[in-house]
Amino acid sequence: MSPGRRLAASLLLLGLLVGGATAGEAEGMLSYQLGDYAAAMRELQPAAAAGSVRAAAAVGFMYATGQGVPQDVAEGLKWLERAAASGDAEAQYNLGHVHDAGLGGARNVAEAARWYRLAAEQGRADARYNLGVLLKEGGEGVPQDYAEAAKWFRLAAEQGDAYAQLALGLLYVRGSGVAQDFAEAQKWVRLAADQGYAVAQYNLASMYFEGHGVTRDEAEAVRLFELAAGQGYAPAQFNVGISYHTGRGVAPDDVAAARWFKLAADQGYAPAQANLAMLYDHGQGVPQDDKQALLWYSLAANQGDVYGQYGLGAMYRNGYGVAQDNVMAYMWTSLAAQHGLPIAMKDLDTLTARMSPAEIEQARKLAIAWVQRSRGKSP
Repeated sequence: MSPGRRLAASLLLLGLLVGGATAGEAEGMLSYQLGDYAAAMRELQPAAAAGSVRAAAAVGFMYATGQGVPQDVAEGLKWLERAAASGDAEAQYNLGHVHDAGLGGARNVAEAARWYRLAAEQGRADARYNLGVLLKEGGEGVPQDYAEAAKWFRLAAEQGDAYAQLALGLLYVRGSGVAQDFAEAQKWVRLAADQGYAVAQYNLASMYFEGHGVTRDEAEAVRLFELAAGQGYAPAQFNVGISYHTGRGVAPDDVAAARWFKLAADQGYAPAQANLAMLYDHGQGVPQDDKQALLWYSLAANQGDVYGQYGLGAMYRNGYGVAQDNVMAYMWTSLAAQHGLPIAMKDLDTLTARMSPAEIEQARKLAIAWVQRSRGKSP
């Protein structure tokens, strides 16, 4: 059960100002809320120069992210640091984001944590959550500390932050930084799921499927998977497809399975691509189609999916949808065998028996080259 990703960008929440606002500040805030960033910058930059901390925070964020002006991270940092030095929690949070995201340069985890902590200490739930993520992951200048991460997740979770509720729940699932406690995990994950957070719905569904913290209930698991899947969450779409294909928690229906696999596959989710390929390969829920099977196996295989690699190897071995090619068959089958897939290891023996040493050597070189390319693409 994997947690949802931390939001890629911070949200600048600009409330309309009443009494005491610097000239142009309220108008600039309104323009920002309406999405007219150029007008917002025209109004807010003079206000920031006149000493408005709130306007400086907004101007800094817009420069750092390129809203209303060409992106200029250095200029953005200047304004954000001015506002942050005055104790503005929003500026502190956004400074954390700039360093966390590596806008305009290398990511600086230590600086991100420092600014998030200052905002977190002022009670910002999003800063508390992001600080918890950095502590959970660890990084240069920030030692990994699950217990400290749990502390900040809990504070944000108690404020109702769905991301933090899920993160805290998953720490309880794993027993990281807290004692393993599936009942406590279920409580926090459910709170996040009840807010409509798709990743939490997916994780709560997984708990029902596995009987962790709740009575095992595959029908309830499918219901929750479908809620997350309906929001476009690819792993949930895949799991709904698996449920229909296997008939677990729902009546078997390969037509429905194919539909859900396709939704996830179109998002690039490799396990769904491999399973959709398998349905085309065997004509289950879709017309049998070797070309479609080859396409989807290839997409999954090139992402490193073991079943995609095995399926693609089998297509080359049998000449289905592609010219029969023992070298390519051996290459892909050997990659699947490296993952310990028993059927792949068996088929590799069959291929070895009918290939020359030169062909096997060529296939091995291709497999090594693929692995090297694949590692080069990894972050």
